[in-house]
Amino acid sequence: MHPIEHLRYVARAHGADPVEVAMGAADALAGISRDPAAALVAARRLVEHHPTNAPLWSVCAHAVTSMDPYHDVDDLARRIANDSTATHLVDALDGASTICMIGWSGHLVDALARRGDIHALVVDSLGDGQDALRYLSRREVSCELVAPEGLASAAECADATILSALAVGNDSVLCAGGSLALAAVAYCVEQPVWMVASEGTRLPLGLFTAMVAGVRDRPDPWASGFDVVPHALVSSVFGPTITSGTADTLARMNACPAADELLRRSVV
Repeated sequence: MHPIEHLRYVARAHGADPVEVAMGAADALAGISRDPAAALVAARRLVEHHPTNAPLWSVCAHAVTSMDPYHDVDDLARRIANDSTATHLVDALDGASTICMIGWSGHLVDALARRGDIHALVVDSLGDGQDALRYLSRREVSCELVAPEGLASAAECADATILSALAVGNDSVLCAGGSLALAAVAYCVEQPVWMVASEGTRLPLGLFTAMVAGVRDRPDPWASGFDVVPHALVSSVFGPTITSGTADTLARMNACPAADELLRRSVV
């Protein structure tokens, strides 16, 4: 496939797994890495089409700031592909019988499928919870959908409430809508709140602020489908190199370059 056609395909891949889209972006950008101007335009368009895909934003940031973009983008793509977050979750879930989750998290559903002995209370968020429920059901994992009115009780009864980071900032995390309510309830009833922060989700302040503003700066942020969860509500963190960190670990995660040029809109 020609690199430009590949870029168009990735840009149109709405609703696909964020990790797969980020990997596709890395492959496509590698094909035009020797043309910095074309890479910048392409990276801007990818960011515009995928406003909450932090791994993709990280790939694009490396592509437009690196002195050796082909090598650095390929290195990041390898780390995203070999992310061991799910393995750390499998180990951490030892002894748990019930967890509460919201929306879709590829690493979390993978960990639950690999364990097979944990009941999942799945809270829906813009239909992503239904996707998680189908994935788990097909793998014979015990699970059930939780209605909005049952959210508080689910958090109270679960051994842990597990959220997935769309993007990690200096003091807060962008998550699926409903995550803030779920985390707040679990925190108030003194139940653990775990955050899954996979490879590429940590963003520098400028990019994180722009991502949050892009989806929540509107007259009705409650209808945006996204929440911003403070680090203070999180009790444990799991990531590619984090087996069981504290909330402070989120701020210390390695962020991608501060490529503010990605935020300017291209003329084409």
